[in-house]
Amino acid sequence: MRRPWRGVAAVGVALGLAMAGGSGSFAETGGAAPPWQVSPANRATEAPEFLIQPLPDQVAGWIRRWSWRPGCPVPLEDLVYVIVTHRGFDGRAYLGDLVVHRTLADEVVAIFRDLFDAGFPLTVVALVDHHQGDDNRSMAANNSSAFNCRPVAGRTTGFSRHSYGVAIDINPLLNPYVRGDTVLPPEGAAYLDRSARVPGMVVEGGPCHRAFVRRGWRWGGDFRTLKDYQHFDRPVP
Repeated sequence: MRRPWRGVAAVGVALGLAMAGGSGSFAETGGAAPPWQVSPANRATEAPEFLIQPLPDQVAGWIRRWSWRPGCPVPLEDLVYVIVTHRGFDGRAYLGDLVVHRTLADEVVAIFRDLFDAGFPLTVVALVDHHQGDDNRSMAANNSSAFNCRPVAGRTTGFSRHSYGVAIDINPLLNPYVRGDTVLPPEGAAYLDRSARVPGMVVEGGPCHRAFVRRGWRWGGDFRTLKDYQHFDRPVP
């Protein structure tokens, strides 16, 4: 669904540094307001919205500052900005924002519509730039996010599928990455028993799992050498 872009500031709401994990200033974004001050993410809404737009200048500025750099495998022109609506753990509707590859935008909107309709709760859906591109901080905040130009977890070279805008992490604290003794985020160790189901947990056959895999997305819970319960991805375009 596409509607005329209204501008981030027009739908913005102050998130507060505690939610965003941010400690930056206006100067860090070239004088533009940082995302944790004006992004629509975590704004309660009575009217669900699902929007797809080319990257607004303000959003592109955030990404250049924190989650994209020259040499990343996807040009900014191939990324789009998506606003979705999700249920919180209090049952209320909240706005969220994501950056994804343009070829998957309609599919991502359909997935988040399914999650909203199913009442699947998400703590917050926000650009990783709310956490200054720090994946560990984003996971610890249980933030569901998509694009972030970074290496594969546990490596220092190569690019993860998040770097292409074709991967989404869902409630990372409740759905941790597990490889041997490594659990990310570390607080996710409380949710290693996948039989002890809690709201917001991704489980095979559950509403979140179905929303992704029926559209051809791969789930990290099916990986053989590790488990990445938060992770869904599509082939790189």
